[in-house]
Amino acid sequence: MLSMLAVAVALGSWTTCPAQVAPAGEMKTLATVAFSGYGEVRADLDFIGKIVENAELGSGLEDILLMMTKDKGLQGLDKTKPWGLLVQTDGQQFPIYGFVPVTDVKTLLSVFEDIEVEDEGGLLKLSLEAAPAPAFVKEANGWAFIAANAEDLANVPDDPTIALNGLHERYDLAVKASIKSVPPIFRQSVVGQLRLGAEAGLQRMPDEGEDEYAIRTGMTRRAIDQMVTMVEELDELLLGFAIDRDNGSVYVDVDVTAIEGTKLAEQFATVKPGPTDFAGFDLPGAAITGNWVGTLSDVEVAQAKSSIGTVRQTALESLKEEGLSEAELELATGLLNDVLDVVEQTLDAKKVDGGVVVMLEPAGTAVVVGGTIADGGKLEAVVKRLVGIITQDSPELADAIKLDAQTHEGIRFHVFTMPVPEEDAKKLLGESIEVVLGVGTDSVYLAAGGNASSLLKQVIDKSKAEPGKVVPPLRIAVALTPIAVTAAQAVPTDVPGTAELLQKLAQDCQQTGGKDHISILSEGIPNGTRTRVEIEEGFLKVLISNGPLLMQTFQSLSEVMGGGKEDPFGDALQ
Repeated sequence: MLSMLAVAVALGSWTTCPAQVAPAGEMKTLATVAFSGYGEVRADLDFIGKIVENAELGSGLEDILLMMTKDKGLQGLDKTKPWGLLVQTDGQQFPIYGFVPVTDVKTLLSVFEDIEVEDEGGLLKLSLEAAPAPAFVKEANGWAFIAANAEDLANVPDDPTIALNGLHERYDLAVKASIKSVPPIFRQSVVGQLRLGAEAGLQRMPDEGEDEYAIRTGMTRRAIDQMVTMVEELDELLLGFAIDRDNGSVYVDVDVTAIEGTKLAEQFATVKPGPTDFAGFDLPGAAITGNWVGTLSDVEVAQAKSSIGTVRQTALESLKEEGLSEAELELATGLLNDVLDVVEQTLDAKKVDGGVVVMLEPAGTAVVVGGTIADGGKLEAVVKRLVGIITQDSPELADAIKLDAQTHEGIRFHVFTMPVPEEDAKKLLGESIEVVLGVGTDSVYLAAGGNASSLLKQVIDKSKAEPGKVVPPLRIAVALTPIAVTAAQAVPTDVPGTAELLQKLAQDCQQTGGKDHISILSEGIPNGTRTRVEIEEGFLKVLISNGPLLMQTFQSLSEVMGGGKEDPFGDALQ
């Protein structure tokens, strides 16, 4: 905060020439930085202090500032208004200026003893020993405008907050970049560098086979084409951080928007809420839950099928070099083609729908992931043929693999069961592990863990009970409490101090009242998408209050994992 008044001094080190002020209307804003202001920061600290039961947190900021400024404080600063920074261009020059609300700029500058201030006819020249060039300040209408070049302050606005476009109201701190405002010559330079760098990295490696090389180069070129499209068709990028005192959470937004009418904008338009056939993944008490739903664009389908085509071609060529008999080659080729055919048919449907859940329970930890598929029967036939080959080669596995073990709500279960040999692992997984493949006409599930079949049935039943439930394009939520409780129960007792530390962490988590989640939410916005990472106040309280505790835990575990002590997890960890 205290450094922001001198930001243009630092910027002066790379601003190579003074900007010529262009006529009104010709300047475009390349980047905007918005800061909600001192008053909001103080209120946020009071909020955090309430969470961690430290009522002095907000007032502590005032005490620190008084100590740093020899009891002057931030005299001359208007603590009720936002701050900002703008980077602009007329296509050739890039003027930069910041602005801070003031009641008296000279009084405020007098707080910083290492800044030398000279009055130069309406402007203040600031010199800092550590800075390579001076900065200039202009006071107008209750604002102090600061820039590396005096010319950049010739036409400052009466109200600079208009340029922030409300960012200071939505976020505590936000940075927005306008990609479309970057002069074409610079964008073309970026595109050229991308392609040049890609070509330099496409040389075949000494130990790289022809099939691996073909797959890698194909994927790289498609990735570069996508990046070039982004450079050419993106409108704006936004990164915003906010503390939501009303809802008791902290979140970060990443917004990406495309120029209206472009193919990229059409692609973003498919990101929107939709009905799901897999609402059952949102189970209460789960450590991790997630759902995704959407529609693939023609571009995405074409790119994916192109990749699959490359994989198919190179894999088939590789099979011919494996020394297989004619019958074995025919079988392997058929299985590979059947699997890839199912994937392509699923892509052709352009439907994305699925979910994931992780349940952490004593002797019943399990994970289930599933989604829509074009031809479950065809995939199932491939699996059965593979199992036949496996059990023929390894008869001892026949008792562990049960095809068509049971059917639940039209989903056929194929189960592989194995015992858990390690005592430590039994605390987490139980006596045995199940791996369950569940296949329906147009759906497929994979479950694994100590209680996989039971958890899969819960997911299926809840999905059947909520058909067509509308969900966001993407939502992943992680709950801290079940993770901490399970870790405390499962940790080996011979890790010094860790059991006690995790017990304390688990107890604190259980006091959060369920507000212990960190979530990732994706949603559509006009011509773009927004991804929000949000942390609830209970999660924050545990992390802040137990910072030293967590560091000790990680240190103890890292000593074990690093080989400094005998590894008590043994093979169970692997």
